[in-house]
Amino acid sequence: MRRLLVASALALGCQSIAGIEERRFEEPEQASAECKVYCDEVMQSCTGKIAAYPDRPTCIATCAKLPSGETKADNSLECRTEQAVLAGSSGEPASHCKAAGPFGAEICGSSCQAYCTLLSAACPDKLTGISDCAAACAGLRSDAVFDLGTLKSGDSLECRIAYASLAAKDPTGHCAAAAFKSSACADPAGDAPDCEDFCELVGVACTGGNQVYESKAQCLAVCAVLDKGTNADQVEDTVGCRKYHSYNSIAAPAQHCPHAGPAGDGHCGKDNCEGYCQLVSKTCKTEFDATFGDSTKCLAECGKLPGANADTWNKTATTGDTVRCRAINAARASETPAACAAALGGGECQ
Repeated sequence: MRRLLVASALALGCQSIAGIEERRFEEPEQASAECKVYCDEVMQSCTGKIAAYPDRPTCIATCAKLPSGETKADNSLECRTEQAVLAGSSGEPASHCKAAGPFGAEICGSSCQAYCTLLSAACPDKLTGISDCAAACAGLRSDAVFDLGTLKSGDSLECRIAYASLAAKDPTGHCAAAAFKSSACADPAGDAPDCEDFCELVGVACTGGNQVYESKAQCLAVCAVLDKGTNADQVEDTVGCRKYHSYNSIAAPAQHCPHAGPAGDGHCGKDNCEGYCQLVSKTCKTEFDATFGDSTKCLAECGKLPGANADTWNKTATTGDTVRCRAINAARASETPAACAAALGGGECQ
């Protein structure tokens, strides 16, 4: 018997040394009774592809960041608990699990409310420079996908919420992925960016005195003719680069919005002339061919104008013979061909 006990003890010791001993999650002492009830319900009813959380510790940590609410439609723990109960009792768990989890899913508040609540609680440093999280969130694409297995990538709001939930338990490991400019939530690097995504984002990030397109329709028209590039672009005269700087613009619009604009301001392209000449050659092709013939001459002539160099985009120079005046009219010409006269140095850009 003694030999058997010794053998058992040695076996357990070897397991411990190997690091493979059984580990059990111990509920944090500070976990509230409400969070324990909520996680009991949601972990039991929402499993597999409709799982709300990858594990109970993440559920408990996320729950601690959720606010209380008085109405069933609030971005609150109470609303999510009710949805978790319904997921188990209604016979239709898929209809309730997306709202029972961290996402809110427009049932327990909006997804942007859920994202901003979790991000501010778990990763407050990721909101530095962002005065209105909810307004900035409106520029993020919503894929309405709540499958945790597919939310490890993809440039979507839901992907960021999934990481914000993980960050509630482990901020060091997940806050970078949960941020607006996410380290993980991105579309495939080699793919071309989507114009709708870009224009929605830049329209939210660059407003008021930092606005670089006069309307979303104008942005879409400009995007349609510019070289798309890829989602990995950061310095090229492409839509991909402009989208990259749109994310930077969320926290620092005065600095980065010009880089997301029609001419690129020398951060998407070598200078404002590279962006201007690409744009005007496509929106005013007939006039461009007659005036310049090729991009080499366009670049040479443009280089003599005020605002040609990088970081010289003048937000107020909408008249006069400047690169800003010409470029904005080249953008206008994507919708209104009559603007080509000014885009080539005539009319209001003389």
